Amino acid sequence: MPTILNATDAGARRPLIIEVAVNGARDRSVNQHVPLSADEIVASVDACVAAGASIVHAHAGRPVVGSGGHHDSAVYADAFARILSRHPDLLLYPTLPGGGPGTTMARRLAHVRELAERGLVGMLPVDPGTMNYGAVDASGRPPTHEAVYQTTYADVDQGLSIARGLGLPCTLSAFEAGFARLAEAHRRAGSLPAGSLLKLEFSAGARLFGMSPDETGLAAWLRLFDPDKLAWMVTLRDGDVTAGLAPLAIERGGHVRVGIEDYAGDRQPRNEDLVAAAASLGAACGRRPALPSEVRALLKSEAA
Repeated sequence: MPTILNATDAGARRPLIIEVAVNGARDRSVNQHVPLSADEIVASVDACVAAGASIVHAHAGRPVVGSGGHHDSAVYADAFARILSRHPDLLLYPTLPGGGPGTTMARRLAHVRELAERGLVGMLPVDPGTMNYGAVDASGRPPTHEAVYQTTYADVDQGLSIARGLGLPCTLSAFEAGFARLAEAHRRAGSLPAGSLLKLEFSAGARLFGMSPDETGLAAWLRLFDPDKLAWMVTLRDGDVTAGLAPLAIERGGHVRVGIEDYAGDRQPRNEDLVAAAASLGAACGRRPALPSEVRALLKSEAA
């Protein structure tokens, strides 16, 4: 078994929050089970909740919707409304389009705000930093493009302000070390919405960001913020998080994100298969899957 990293009894016993990212920008050439239509997304989420998921991240079935890379709330509304009619306590949220010249955080979050005002969103995504987002190709050659995923300090501040105004917690993906430091700075300043969740991004080597998916990488992340005052989970964008990283996080008191959007490997699993694998790892450590009805309180209690 992996070494426990300063795990507390309370952390080891608390229910395990499992997030599932059901599709992302994946298509059927990558995984034949990726849900794209509203019917498919609803069916996949139903199966994932049954397997133990309590947070769901979904794209609308088309990677980019509308001009300028922005998303339209209307293409999410049908699936999200149907999901929440079945699972009213589920924390459900859409994607955050990329930033950069010619756009603003308010514009990037317009579809999230519109969905939230209809009661169809439970979290607001704010990735707290700017980075070169890319991966090596099949031959191992690094990218040469000029694309930058940009979220400035001002963007982050505005995103957190929008979340507070809507009464929503934030989901914050930390791709690089400074992202986690900024999230912690906002927590200390009292500007981070209650119940927010920090996602620690790992890479097995294909994606050129984040820490290595091992005990050393996890320990490095956990030095950058107070893990006893800010809820956190791990995610692996170019591998199988349940293969080694998830047990480390679970034993330490953290949570886990799985899903077709993140998974890379020889298999073509369904989303619910990946959720069930995470739930099984949690059970082995004495942590049952959190129910959707428990998650809001759990996230707030971890920040107490």
